[in-house]
Amino acid sequence: MNVKRFFLLITLFSTLIVTRAQETVIVGQVFSEADKTPIPFANVLFKYTTKGAQCNQEGYFLLRNNGIETTLVISSVGFKKKEIKIKPGQSVGLEVYLAEDNTLLQDVLVIPGMNPALDLIKKVRMMKSLNDVSKHHTFAATGTEQNLVLLSKVNQRNVSKRIFDQLLTGNLSASDSLLVLPLYMAEVKYSMVKSSKKELSKNIFSSPEVGEKFIAHLVGEMEVNLNFYESYITVFGKSMISPLSTIGNSYYTYFLNDSIQTITGKQYKVHFRSKNDKNLAFNGKMWIDSATLAITSIEAELPKQANINFIHNLKINKQFEQLSNKLWYPRNDDMTMNLNYELMADSLHPKPEIFIKRSVLYQVSNKDSLPTNHFAQTTYTQENLNDKLRDLNNTPLLITAKYMVNVALTAYLPIGKISIGKIQDVLKINDIEGLRMTLPFKTNQNLWKNVSIGGSVGYGFKSEIVKYSANGQVRIPSNRRRILGVSYLDDYRRIDYNYNNFLLTENPLLTGDEDISSTVFAFKSARKVAQRKEYQLSFTNDWNNDIESSIYLRANKLFSNAILPMTLNGIEYPSVQQQSITFATRFSSAEKTYEDHLQRIYIANKRPVFYSVMEIGKYTLGATTGTYGKLSGLIKQNVKLNIGQFNYVADIGVIIGKVPYPLLQYPSGCETGGYSLYSYNKMNYMEFGTDRYLNFHSELMLNGLIVNQIPLIKYLNLREIFSFNLAYGSLNEGHRAILDYPRYMNPMTKPYQEFGAGFTNIFRILSIQAVWRLSGLNPGVDGWGLRGYIDVHF
Repeated sequence: MNVKRFFLLITLFSTLIVTRAQETVIVGQVFSEADKTPIPFANVLFKYTTKGAQCNQEGYFLLRNNGIETTLVISSVGFKKKEIKIKPGQSVGLEVYLAEDNTLLQDVLVIPGMNPALDLIKKVRMMKSLNDVSKHHTFAATGTEQNLVLLSKVNQRNVSKRIFDQLLTGNLSASDSLLVLPLYMAEVKYSMVKSSKKELSKNIFSSPEVGEKFIAHLVGEMEVNLNFYESYITVFGKSMISPLSTIGNSYYTYFLNDSIQTITGKQYKVHFRSKNDKNLAFNGKMWIDSATLAITSIEAELPKQANINFIHNLKINKQFEQLSNKLWYPRNDDMTMNLNYELMADSLHPKPEIFIKRSVLYQVSNKDSLPTNHFAQTTYTQENLNDKLRDLNNTPLLITAKYMVNVALTAYLPIGKISIGKIQDVLKINDIEGLRMTLPFKTNQNLWKNVSIGGSVGYGFKSEIVKYSANGQVRIPSNRRRILGVSYLDDYRRIDYNYNNFLLTENPLLTGDEDISSTVFAFKSARKVAQRKEYQLSFTNDWNNDIESSIYLRANKLFSNAILPMTLNGIEYPSVQQQSITFATRFSSAEKTYEDHLQRIYIANKRPVFYSVMEIGKYTLGATTGTYGKLSGLIKQNVKLNIGQFNYVADIGVIIGKVPYPLLQYPSGCETGGYSLYSYNKMNYMEFGTDRYLNFHSELMLNGLIVNQIPLIKYLNLREIFSFNLAYGSLNEGHRAILDYPRYMNPMTKPYQEFGAGFTNIFRILSIQAVWRLSGLNPGVDGWGLRGYIDVHF
């Protein structure tokens, strides 16, 4: 018995102990045997009598009897009756569990030994293409989406549950609204056609300190179209198996519960339950129109034991309406959940809870739109939000959250009008400088809204030399995002640093260079670094919501040293100079982004991202000059699967002309114990040089498909992860006539391959893979190794 429930029953029981000895007093709670959730309004009667009681909304009941009856009958629609023997004259505390009842309806063909619900669900799946009107070429609708995010003031679980249940029904009472603080409210209106939508307007009310980053990022990752006709429902990047999925029978148990007569005809009520509470599958019920076999309503709840982090009490309600063409169109859907987010904790909120409610009303016919004065069908209005937020911003909770959110999402720590960062550059170790401390900084929006000036100052304790950089950006007034930038750097970089690896700029915490994670946290000193001076002028322009382009003018000077030798026929050159112009274009459809001052943050996207890059350049090496060109294309995507997620990155390119080897293309190696999707984790830096190349990186993350079936192990919430990387390229020997190749660089004679397998979500933050190198196993090459990394997922 649950300890809290036991003490509650004891408390109730103690208040009744003074009753007369001949009186029978029964206190109890009724639960579903399938998912251990309370059954509201169940009936509790003494057998063959009318003496009884009805449970409240949480399944509790209190029954008194002065008679001699000995048999208690507990029943509820959709569940099998249960009888319990009671001794008259005693006081008893009970926990009652009822099993699902598979009602056999008269108009459903029942074959002995068969489950009629399975046949019905099979027919519904066969009709999905007709009933999923959002996939019809004639479908057109408008949607009004409202997102409400609340912060709990208290940590009492029963209070949190009550608030959560009231949010789902849209009946948050005035007294309970005082127990939560609104962090964020947003309303978005959009038009919808077949498989796509276009934003029409957006109105945001949020805490200026934290809502614009953390909450907007949080809400932005939620899937807007909760379509149960598809194979999965995506919430915060996690794929939940739909009960109508073609593989649903492997994950669900179905019960045909009842039939009801409505104004549109007869409907069947089907309960569905997850076969394994650790799987990302729902418990709930759906109503199916008998004539069209379309869903008319569905209620789904994710089991609290499911293998997902931070999210609790995830519930989805979705209703449909039948129009004159007899098809069922979405009318509205509601999704509620609460997050236990310990990173935002303070002394008053050791385990703060964040409540999220998302309401969408679809307008297909001329019905009313959502009321604009109340958000997500609650008592909160746009008018009273700012007053509440003003009082909230100076609390320790929000101050702590502000700093952590900025670092996690932007890599910068705001301190007044200055932001420190990128934060991963503050400390590093390399063989030339030894321990290197750096102060990177830039001005933020608190100083100038459309201008940012920054730079860095670093000191190496071994070399005793100061290195520095300076940069500036200005946003040009325009309806579209247009940013002009200029920078200068005199510092050390990894010798295979790739200026055109634009994927790294999408993740603020990745640099493509040596930083605190690749040296200090990896307990190693970077060996292959060299000095360079860089001048850069850039301009970025958004053509529309899907396409952005940037142009870069660069003048770089790369210096030779013992690690980066520049020799030809015994003659050493001190440096090579390079001037180039690069034009890069990025395309992605319907992607969610967030603008933090002059920094763009890419939030969520389930469609492919494409890059095309063209570079034309000139180099000078002593008295030798030459020109070259580079063409490359890249695609990346995070693909949601029924069983997890598949991430891949592929790029292809060619170098035109002959160039000194520092300007060749190098597959991104990794010489640390860390793992990265964008690197070859068992390849050294500059191990292979290419001028024609194809690179492919992939990883498959499962939702505990295997470990969820193992007793005891399944409670660790581990998830399987597999990776496969491939690199192939060629190298024209003509480049060797400009500079000798260094001893650590080799042409690629055959494809490089590596495979990894391991577990992620260890303690909810750690991932470990064993990685095997499948090719190029020369003497002295380590064939396998363990790779770990910090990776936080829902």
